[in-house]
Amino acid sequence: MNDRKPLGRTVPVRSLDHGFVRATPERVFEVLRDPAGYPAWWPGARALGDGRIAFPGLPPVRLEPEGVRPGTGLILRVSGARGDALGGHLEWYVEAFEEGTMVSCIADLRARRRWSSRRVLRMRAGFRSALVVLREMQT
Repeated sequence: MNDRKPLGRTVPVRSLDHGFVRATPERVFEVLRDPAGYPAWWPGARALGDGRIAFPGLPPVRLEPEGVRPGTGLILRVSGARGDALGGHLEWYVEAFEEGTMVSCIADLRARRRWSSRRVLRMRAGFRSALVVLREMQT
């Protein structure tokens, strides 16, 4: 049985991860607000030179800010290149908590075909690695 969807349709790929960072929300937001800078701190991410970024567990994508609540939240539009049907949103939320910041990363993506649970876990592992790096940030 073939579980591939016709090209005109997409299927959801979603993830929600949280982490605590011992830095101010302003400092965390400063790092998150520049998607072009993600390869400098996100483990395994690399800039491809054409505006796309390759993240662990994801095909190369473009990230464009779509909504900003300074110091609180950032919504990035995710789009694939060259006809890739991957698209959707990556959302970051930061909230002061005790001596630092709670960071939430929400991926709400659409893909050309259903992803295996293993591939979704690879994507989530990439997000978790990014949260670990953010966690090690200092104020």
